[in-house]
Amino acid sequence: MLATANVAPFVFLGTALLAQSGPPPIAPELRARFGFDGPLVVKVGDGLGNLQIADVDGDGKVEAIAVDSRRARLVAVRVKGRETELQPIPTNGQISGYTLADVTGDGKPDLLLVDTRGRLSVRRPGAEPEGPAIDLGLAGRGVAMLTGDLDGDKKQDLVAVARGSLRTVTNLSGTPKLSAIEPVEDNAYSFHLGDFDADGKLDLVAVAPGANMNLRLRLGNGDGSFGAWRIFSVDGMHDVFPARTADGKPALATIAGSTRAVSLQVLQNGDDRQALDWWAFGEGAGGGKALPWALGDIDGDGDEDLLVARADRAQLLVHEWRDETFVLRTLPTLAGVAAIAIGDIDKDGKNDVVLASPEEDAVAWISGAGPLDRFPEQLAAADKPIVAAIDPRGGVLVITRNEKRDASLLTCAPGKPADKLGELGRLPADPARLLVADLGDAAGLELAFVVPGEGLRTLSLGEAGKIEKKESGKATDTAGFTKKLEDGACATTTVAGAAAMLAVRERFVRTFRLDDKGQVRVLSQDNGPDGMTELTLCAETDAGVLGGVARFYFDKKGNKLVRQLGAKTVSVEVPAFDFTHLVPHRGAVLLLSARGVLRVPFAKGPSLRTLTTHEPPIVRTAYWTGRAGDFDHDGICDLVVVDRHLPGVQILAGGTAGLQRALSIPVFETAPSQEPDNEPRELATGDLDGDGRTDFVLIAHDRILIYPQEQ
Repeated sequence: MLATANVAPFVFLGTALLAQSGPPPIAPELRARFGFDGPLVVKVGDGLGNLQIADVDGDGKVEAIAVDSRRARLVAVRVKGRETELQPIPTNGQISGYTLADVTGDGKPDLLLVDTRGRLSVRRPGAEPEGPAIDLGLAGRGVAMLTGDLDGDKKQDLVAVARGSLRTVTNLSGTPKLSAIEPVEDNAYSFHLGDFDADGKLDLVAVAPGANMNLRLRLGNGDGSFGAWRIFSVDGMHDVFPARTADGKPALATIAGSTRAVSLQVLQNGDDRQALDWWAFGEGAGGGKALPWALGDIDGDGDEDLLVARADRAQLLVHEWRDETFVLRTLPTLAGVAAIAIGDIDKDGKNDVVLASPEEDAVAWISGAGPLDRFPEQLAAADKPIVAAIDPRGGVLVITRNEKRDASLLTCAPGKPADKLGELGRLPADPARLLVADLGDAAGLELAFVVPGEGLRTLSLGEAGKIEKKESGKATDTAGFTKKLEDGACATTTVAGAAAMLAVRERFVRTFRLDDKGQVRVLSQDNGPDGMTELTLCAETDAGVLGGVARFYFDKKGNKLVRQLGAKTVSVEVPAFDFTHLVPHRGAVLLLSARGVLRVPFAKGPSLRTLTTHEPPIVRTAYWTGRAGDFDHDGICDLVVVDRHLPGVQILAGGTAGLQRALSIPVFETAPSQEPDNEPRELATGDLDGDGRTDFVLIAHDRILIYPQEQ
């Protein structure tokens, strides 16, 4: 009987099969293929965690390594026959993360340590650092560290993840090359590297818990960088880890669904239900409100790019469309940017960028004739600019307001003074976008903008370019159905060659223009496709993009996007990300939220195909995490999964017959309880005794348990 100071007495059991109440029996011939000795039990102490398998001393055999946080050190457990040896590895203080890898390419292990200040050092195990520390710029404890050759130089590189931030570090043995810090979802976990598409480049996978669409995958570019996050429709995801199919091809093992079923899934191309591309802004961006954005060709290649402003960081997030994806870079810009517009201000045939910043009381532009990374040049304006748009005739249209919130419309251009076009009255809140087009039957242009909490306002600029008063005497009267509209519920479209407005209100979509008196003239109305429960966003493409006019509808409650193209309707499930804007993009759709940009392609592409699924043996089975390995030495990948109801592990045999439960190994003497235990809590696999067979290792309470595979 073993005991610890802070847990009830328990006994670690060997691999004898204990009777369970209820699970179906395992076929004797299947059970006979698997067996494990032990466990070899090593007591370390409280605070044990971060279990890894690696070669510490460079002798070609791996050890079980863990953090002994109470003593501010690492410990390595070495197996010698039926005995174990505990080796402490000093770290010179508390650490936030560690891993072992050969970063120099000399065949010897290097220890990578991150301290509590986020500084990375590289050293030989037990030795002092070999160079200056690298500031990773990642806040918080618990840095996840993944290693692999990301750039093809035969040396190990690093992916580090901590509290909603991720970055890669290559060339660790020379002058380290650090990528920009990228946002990831704060609650993402289970990060793994592996070549999941068999192209020879390492990819990155993770779980982002939520109501639906929880699997995240980034394909490696082979140069130390990754593509966009791809979101796959696997609901109720609990864990994911690399595995192999029966014929040795790369696969993903997932634990998902209400029953926590275990599945093997492979990446494939050419499926209509392809993954969705996701570019995150980071938690807290914009204070939960949609970030200012604009879509247009800013690099002159004929494709539409996306600009997004981080007002809180004075950053411009440039999403350039290249090779069928967005390539992201970050540029400095004005602080507090509230609006962006893209268009040709100076009529030189190149698109320029305009930014409005109430915080800096500035309207500024970046000329398309020069590089985009130039700092914006300020234009002449008065009062506090809150929103701007490109005037199709040249120059910039700007809405400004004073401290009493009395608003005006100005026009300005490079090298010219601002010209006031008229008064707009009081604005109780600042609009986010200004739409400019020939939306009415009268001569001149019309402007439309949404005042938060009030709704849509429209105004007309006559032939003279000044605000024209309507018959009612108020410059911004609009039809009653446009009251309380959100900014994203309004969009421009084309009807019979003329510009028109789309507005979504209370589960219907209305298309309209303004007559010569400035009053609304409804062109059409519909309630969207059947099955829409909460229609909130709508947009259209022109006839040339998809061979016809396509209309897109977003159902907020059902988290689905629907495309209607002629008589054909296609529905796509999307994550519950509180999307605020829907924007057509090259036959696809961009859904924008405060959290990031989602691209829904409506085309064939990469998807996951489930090869086999193992359902848990009883209702109370609590599969928690797992790892892959050949546990019967037949050359085929099997799985070991932690079952916290048992509590212990289940061995799932791989093969052409699918995943089959082959062995149950309880860890504790106590019988299974009604509620899952929180032990064992960590699992790793590797050949610890050097016999060429895969073993597995657990952490439970204050001990490391090693289960060598029987010969």
